[in-house]
Amino acid sequence: MVPRLVLSGLLALAAAGAGIAYANAPSLDIRTADALMPSEPPVLLAPITQAGRKGWECKPEQAAATAERREAMLPGDPAK
Repeated sequence: MVPRLVLSGLLALAAAGAGIAYANAPSLDIRTADALMPSEPPVLLAPITQAGRKGWECKPEQAAATAERREAMLPGDPAK
């Protein structure tokens, strides 16, 4: 007899919880609609030109584009 009473109580509690969740669903939609909107569009990188890419500070890329080999900041020779 007790298990039936406990089962009935749990079923009533679950139904009440589902009713409360269903009643609050529209307010949740309103809150999440604003939260999912981006604050600003993403910043895209500029195209690559012969001078490099504007807004891109890649030190190895800039060093590799130097005219002199000594200025290229190459790693040391591992054979030495």
